[in-house]
Amino acid sequence: MFLLVVKPIVKTILRIVSIVIFILTVFAAYGGRFTPDFFTLPSILCLAAPYLAVTTLVISILWFIGCKWITGGLGILSLIASWSALASITPLNFSKPAKNPANTFSLLTYNIVHGVDQQQEDAQTGNRSFEYVLHSGADIVCLQEVRDWNDPEEIPNFTRELRDSLRTVYPYWAGAKGPSDTKVLSKFPVMEIRASSLIENRFDPYCYTFYRIDVKGRPLTLVNIHFTSYDLTDDERRVVTDVKNVDSAKESMREMKGTIGSKMSEGFRKRKVDAENLCTALRKIDGPLILCGDFNDVPESYSYRLLRGEGLEDAYAQTGFGPMITYNKHLFWFHIDQILYRGAICPLSVKKGSLKSSDHYPLMAEFEFRQ
Repeated sequence: MFLLVVKPIVKTILRIVSIVIFILTVFAAYGGRFTPDFFTLPSILCLAAPYLAVTTLVISILWFIGCKWITGGLGILSLIASWSALASITPLNFSKPAKNPANTFSLLTYNIVHGVDQQQEDAQTGNRSFEYVLHSGADIVCLQEVRDWNDPEEIPNFTRELRDSLRTVYPYWAGAKGPSDTKVLSKFPVMEIRASSLIENRFDPYCYTFYRIDVKGRPLTLVNIHFTSYDLTDDERRVVTDVKNVDSAKESMREMKGTIGSKMSEGFRKRKVDAENLCTALRKIDGPLILCGDFNDVPESYSYRLLRGEGLEDAYAQTGFGPMITYNKHLFWFHIDQILYRGAICPLSVKKGSLKSSDHYPLMAEFEFRQ
């Protein structure tokens, strides 16, 4: 008798929980449509969109297996309703072959965290991050979080031999001067463009740098991006990994509502302003264009959508399959490194490296000029 009573109750609870997850999936997918100026919960939910989408799919399948067609159907309908956003978050595409290999070039974007090895902090020899760059085979390398590559106190084990080897492979270096921590190494001639010539408003020079590159005789404008982070301390970043029981989960929730929540809100708003300023610059740029780097925000976020509104396409969304994770620390497994493009170029592939010397994975993209 007890089971006969409990079973319907359990089913009802599971059905309610499932429907709540379905609703959150739709809300998270479109969270980037809401400005973070007044309400940042949609932006926070947007971070979880790929996880909610996968959870919704699994739950829907389980309901179908249990022959509960209506509940399972509601889950599938929520995914269909979210698809215009999910197509960027969890794309279902594949790499493409080059039509003319002579017109292709490769680009590596990598937040290198000053070359400090996150796994081997006490290493006395070798710098795995810069050695990865050296042997990557990329034609153009966009680095974030490198202020002065001539400063041995900033970049550990960056020997003269390693630096000379990089100079041999990449004879053109740009971004060495000024306040920005974004740098470019290139096999092709590269010239930095003054940001002040493109942006009249006050802007944060740490957030992006502009370059003109002569790629096999074809002009390419490149924007290397490092948008504002949430600026969380290591203790605050452990808010997820420290959850061991109910009490620790409650403490983590209190932290999320306190300093962590306020820092995240400030980060969303700051990136909105940075993206708005960048959009004004993009309207003055003609020809093939690539934006890449550490956006500190996910596909379909508010700042991402602002930039996409300037006619930019997402290289991974065009060539990738499923959600991607580019940040690898503290269980903050999010896709926050992006490669956007427009003009007479098309992406052939975007591949993620597996090296964990930085808290970001390196991303390698291959492009082809259409003309």
